[in-house]
Amino acid sequence: MNPLSVSVIPNAVVASNFRPLQPHEVKSPQLQGDKGLLLPPPPDPSQTLGPGDPITIIVINRLFYNKGTDLLISALPLLLRRHENLRFIIAGSGPKAIDLEQMLDSLPQQLLYLPSGRSRVVLLGSIRHEEVRDVMVRGHMLLSTSLTEAFGTVLVEAASCGLMVVATRVGGVPEVLPGNMTVFVLPEVQDVIRGVTEAVGLLTTRAVRRDRFHDQVKMMYSWADIARRTERVYDLITGSASAEDNSEYYNSEWENYGQPGTTQSFALIDRLKRYYGCGIWAGKLFVIVVVIDYLIYCFLEIMYPRHKIDVCKPWPVTRKERATGEAEEREVERYGTVRQKSPRTGRAEDASGLGL
Repeated sequence: MNPLSVSVIPNAVVASNFRPLQPHEVKSPQLQGDKGLLLPPPPDPSQTLGPGDPITIIVINRLFYNKGTDLLISALPLLLRRHENLRFIIAGSGPKAIDLEQMLDSLPQQLLYLPSGRSRVVLLGSIRHEEVRDVMVRGHMLLSTSLTEAFGTVLVEAASCGLMVVATRVGGVPEVLPGNMTVFVLPEVQDVIRGVTEAVGLLTTRAVRRDRFHDQVKMMYSWADIARRTERVYDLITGSASAEDNSEYYNSEWENYGQPGTTQSFALIDRLKRYYGCGIWAGKLFVIVVVIDYLIYCFLEIMYPRHKIDVCKPWPVTRKERATGEAEEREVERYGTVRQKSPRTGRAEDASGLGL
């Protein structure tokens, strides 16, 4: 398939709903609710991180197998042992929540709790979407261990809040955010530990500018940009020119975007070849179905020829057009029927002799 004939339209994110924590919000009542008493305090965005400073990792996911909960359960104790300054906030619910709770119960108390008695791992359970931002701004990093992922909207929301993202390289995740915002890992325990350790190093050495993430995401996934991409696809399908307010976004490099590289042949043998290449078993099945459909079509063409099928009447014309004769000139041939004037009536008739 020609890559230029594929248009990718991502999900949109309302960046204003996922803005980084502002200095005046650190002690706001909204962040000091019932759940706020159990969570680590939100980091002051005006303060930089140093080696040994507490780092909070956010995990917001459904606790299912395909979301990599087993991978998280295996990596979490190792991360707690390797990095004494790590804290975790885990939000989400699912059948794997019991396994996660049992793993935490099996950990030594000195590993799971701080000297102050506060837990290093907080399980929030299910949260509403409008609470996601208030949880995210308490962290420095988002960890995603999904085994399958189409887009990963939570990754964009986290980056918009100014979080560094550590995510498994699966599905469409590598195409969601630029490399300066993301550390990609394999869906393996040791590589997850490696990726988190790398991200901790980037945060403490100030190698990344998290304060710029929000503005970059706002430009990439705005609703205006998504609407513009969608309109572009429909323009290509219909062959219409881009609207005036969109034309400035499409220069010469967009000229052939969305157009097939070569003219596609619709001959039966060429279509069968394309169907045959759709898979080892699916291709053969498609070919059989198309051949049967074609034989049925040939049978119906012999039994019920198309020239014997009644053709629907054209759309009524106005009296003015009928008087000037313009209507006859603009009559369109329908279903291959040939138009001609009757020598008897002077009206247009089709090949079957039926006056229209």
